[in-house]
Amino acid sequence: MNLTVSKQVKILGFSFLFIFLGFNGVQQYITTFFSEAEMIEVGFRSLILIYLFFILFDPLSAVLVSKYGAKRCMILASIFYSIFILSLLSKSIILIYLASSLLGIAASFLWTGQNSYLIRASDEKSYGANAGFFSSLQSLGSALGVLILGFLIVKFLFKIPFLIFSIFPIIGLLVISKITDLKVEEKINRFNLIKKSIFSKTALRLSIFWFAPQFTYGLTIGIIPIEIKNILGISFIGILSSLFYILPILFSYFWGKLSDIAGRKKMIILSYGFVIIGLISLYFSNISIFLISGIILLALNISLMRPISYALVGDVSTKNNLEFLTALFWMVQGVGVVSALFLSQVLQTQVKTLYLISILVMVISLMILLPLLRLGIEKIKEKISQEVG
Repeated sequence: MNLTVSKQVKILGFSFLFIFLGFNGVQQYITTFFSEAEMIEVGFRSLILIYLFFILFDPLSAVLVSKYGAKRCMILASIFYSIFILSLLSKSIILIYLASSLLGIAASFLWTGQNSYLIRASDEKSYGANAGFFSSLQSLGSALGVLILGFLIVKFLFKIPFLIFSIFPIIGLLVISKITDLKVEEKINRFNLIKKSIFSKTALRLSIFWFAPQFTYGLTIGIIPIEIKNILGISFIGILSSLFYILPILFSYFWGKLSDIAGRKKMIILSYGFVIIGLISLYFSNISIFLISGIILLALNISLMRPISYALVGDVSTKNNLEFLTALFWMVQGVGVVSALFLSQVLQTQVKTLYLISILVMVISLMILLPLLRLGIEKIKEKISQEVG
């Protein structure tokens, strides 16, 4: 099967490469930045605000992306990634909290617009390949951002590097402006569709695929560097942590294209296998081979899950409900992250407990998902269409 990547998706991928070269580069060093500024609590509250406003405004993002088009919404949203980076330099708590809230709103528009545009610009037989290509470029941008900013901070501290990196989302904005505007022409009751999407039993059951991995990653990703330091030594932190960028760059397109051929169901089950076996390995992380194996499996899953989750939205949606299901799945994903952030604060010293909770959540979510997957993707799409419209 000859599967090609859409020209519009290529442009979209390069735009997100620049946006997240800037934002994810800064985000990786934000804890160090707030620590040196003696504002550790501000960093955690800022993160909570971003995700809270992201969750709250996801339903509205579906309405506006559907009405005005993904291109316009993504262009507007990109500006606030630069504003957030610049707000950090002010060291004003009020400005940082305000910029964090606005960024959360903007992120809901950016990601609903991204998934909507990716699907609308793709042939349905190439959803996975296009999603994989996009994921590889975004991961490349994030990896470059972390490497380049780390070098600049050593040379110039934070101010000049942050100023430079605030420009990259604007470059991403300019790239987005080159994509073709794909609007939804149908006259539809948008508020009714978002309401039906949120209360669709089938869509909510399917959304566990977005919730569970994000919840488990939110619980465990912060303790993995500590585990590496304790078992292998500090010099291995950078090497093993980089796998979470390197493997998505190398394998996302492969997994996405394979999912177009083998089917999304098989890839979803493989994704769960990677995570569950990876978490079990990490439970025995006092043995170095299990620690390394667990990290590799979790990083492999990131390379697999990102393109599959983007493509799956296209598989189960129609032209009318695409933006609304996209917003629902992103909202559920945000709930997973926020839940994990709060729980990890309570259990941050109980590493084994965090791994056990993560394994339990993944197993339960798989048990919820499997009966749905047995119906087949087409039947799931049909049921959601009946429930949502």
